[in-house]
Amino acid sequence: MRGLSVAEKTMCPPCDTGDTGVDGSAPCPFCGCRDHVKEIMTANPRVHTVHQCLKCGHWFDDRGPACPRCGSPGELLGNVDAPGCGMYAQYRCCECGHGFILRMNCDGDTCQT
Repeated sequence: MRGLSVAEKTMCPPCDTGDTGVDGSAPCPFCGCRDHVKEIMTANPRVHTVHQCLKCGHWFDDRGPACPRCGSPGELLGNVDAPGCGMYAQYRCCECGHGFILRMNCDGDTCQT
């Protein structure tokens, strides 16, 4: 019996962290990568564009973190300190109410999402 043929994992494209992206896109607010997938979401009654970063996978729009379910902006509820795991920012979607968290990058006393 032959072994299963497993598809080889593909790596994300190299990230352009310079001042301008190939298409002039804004950098990801989480990791600074300019390579992301643009999607148009409908959140009644409006339509807006959200992006998913190809490097870190976070969803965002021009206003900041976006809900991974519907793409609407998230409302910051507060920070969560998970002992041994780091700091997280907790959000609630303004449109669908879905809760999501994002790991924060901490350097000494300052943290950012």
